[in-house]
This record gives sequence, C-alpha cells and structure tokens, in this order.
Amino acid sequence: MSESTSPEAAVRRYLSWIDDPRSVIDEEAVARADAAFASASDPIDRLHAAAARERARAADVDRITAEFVAHARAYADVEGIPVEAFRTLGVDDDVLARAGFDLPLTGRAAPRGRTASRPASSRGPQVSVSTLKATAAGGPKRFTLAQLADRAGGGSPATVKKAVDELIADGLAAKVGPDPNHQGPGRAPILYELR
Repeated sequence: MSESTSPEAAVRRYLSWIDDPRSVIDEEAVARADAAFASASDPIDRLHAAAARERARAADVDRITAEFVAHARAYADVEGIPVEAFRTLGVDDDVLARAGFDLPLTGRAAPRGRTASRPASSRGPQVSVSTLKATAAGGPKRFTLAQLADRAGGGSPATVKKAVDELIADGLAAKVGPDPNHQGPGRAPILYELR
C-alpha cells in the first residue's frame, strides 16, 4: 500500500471501482504494455510482454480493497459519514467489518428452530451483484461462474449468474461455451470472456 495514499483518495478509488471497475485501470500503462507487446519479436520477450499487458488491463483489486480497509473508518469518522452511506453505495458488509465499522443488525429475526449448538449456515458469505461484476472486470479475461464466485469470496449461484448476465447485457462480457480443458466427472462448465 502506498504511503502517500490519503484516506479520501483510498475511499474514492474503492467507490469508483465498485461503480465502474474499468475506471481504476491505468490506460497509459495499458497503452505502454500494448506497444511493448506489439514491438516484441523474441518469443520469450512476447511472453513477458503479454503477461505485462494482462496485468496492466486488470485492476489491483486486492490493493484497492486493502487501502480502503486501512483508511475508510478514519475518513468516515472525520467526515461524519455513517456506515449506511457506504452500504448504499454497494460496499459489502465484510469489507466494512474489516475496515473497523460496527455494523448494525439488519432487523431480520433468526430462523425458527436455530439453537446455539447448531451453526447458522454452511453457505458462503453473501456477495452483491456489483461486487461480482467488479471482481469479474478485475480479471482474468476468461472465467467460469464458480471461478468468479471463488475470487469474489462467495455469492449464490443465482447472484453470480445474474452478475454475469448483466455484464453480457452491458457488452462487457460474452459467453464462450463449454470449457475445452474440463476433466473429471460431469459436464464442462461454461466459460465467459471479458471484452
């Protein structure tokens, strides 16, 4: 994490990433990487240039999130911003909790029959459609629904599918077809590709 990142800059960058994942891509770095790839003639040089190009095209989601987690609480305290404002803009509760916010209860009652000796659920954490879309935009270029859910840290199959369907509707992704490299039992998962 950059020593010079101000709390406001960290919060702005993370919220921009949630709103439009492509907004945090350094277009100048992408252009330089594209030029290096185009000018490389040696196969190994082209391989390294291709890797650099892929890195340039992907947002460093881990760094963006880490900077938000490090600075958001202090920024909110100074500016008088309640946690609900972050939630309204799509920041997930797990990120807010890591940033040190006290999250209010949602008012939902526990399901009947739950006891202290029985765990609440074995499901993964809930992840919003906007977070899934942002995670997808952060790369890699090709992915399956399961891979996207793993990278995002959760999400129900229906939510993951909805996020990918929205990316396709927005012209940001396309359905490629069954994964030709699939091995093992069952049908091959469907591959999707960022545009």
